[in-house]
Amino acid sequence: MSKPLIHHMAYSPPSRFACITAQHIGLDITIREVDMLKGEHRTPEYIAINPTQTVPALKDGDVSVFDSSAISIYLADKYAKDDSVYPKDVALRAKVNERLFYVASYIFPRLYQICVPIYFGGATGIPQDKLDQMYRGYGEIEAFLAGSNYLAGDNITLPDLYLWAIMESQYQIIPIDAAKYPKFDRWFAKMREHPSFEFNKAGAVGHIAWYNECLQKNIEAAKGK
Repeated sequence: MSKPLIHHMAYSPPSRFACITAQHIGLDITIREVDMLKGEHRTPEYIAINPTQTVPALKDGDVSVFDSSAISIYLADKYAKDDSVYPKDVALRAKVNERLFYVASYIFPRLYQICVPIYFGGATGIPQDKLDQMYRGYGEIEAFLAGSNYLAGDNITLPDLYLWAIMESQYQIIPIDAAKYPKFDRWFAKMREHPSFEFNKAGAVGHIAWYNECLQKNIEAAKGK
C-alpha cells in the first residue's frame, strides 16, 4: 500500500501544519513540493486533486482532501495511535475544534492579508489596522492559555500545531511581546522544542526571506516614482 502523499509548499504555514501533523503522529508520508511561484498549482493534474489550487492537498489511496485543518483531522482520525492530538471525547473535541477553527479563521487570514499586498500589491509596510487586528489575536491566544499549557488543555493538540506553523513565520515580522503576552511567549518557546522544529523553521525562514525581498523591491520602486 502506498504512503499518503501531501502536496506541499514549504513557505506555506497551512502546508507545514499538515506535514507536521503527520510527523507528530509518527506517520510515514511522501511530501511532494508544489512550486506555486512557477504556477504548478494551476496544472490540470493538480486541480483534479485540489480544485481550489491551494496547498496543502492530500492524496491517500482513493481519498483526496484539501484544506490543512481537514487534512490534519483526517490523518489524526485515521492514523494516530491514540486520540491525544484530536480527542474522541465529544466535549474535548469541541474545545479542540473551537481553537483550531479560531486559528484557521482568524489568525491565518490576518497573516494572509498582511503578506499578499507585500507579495503582489506593491505594499511598502503593514497598515496599523492590520497590526491592531493581529495584536487582538495575540491577546485572545493569551486568554486561551490562561488555565492550561497549550491551547486546548495540557497536551499538544491540532490547534497548537497549526498556530505554531503560522508563528514560525509570523513572529519574524510581528514579534510576541513577552511583557504583554507572557503565556503566549512561553507557549511558543515550548512548541519550538517539538521534533518538527527544523522542518517548520526552514520553511518559515524561506517564507520570510521572500516576504522581505518583495518588501524591499516595493520600497525601492516607491522611491523611484
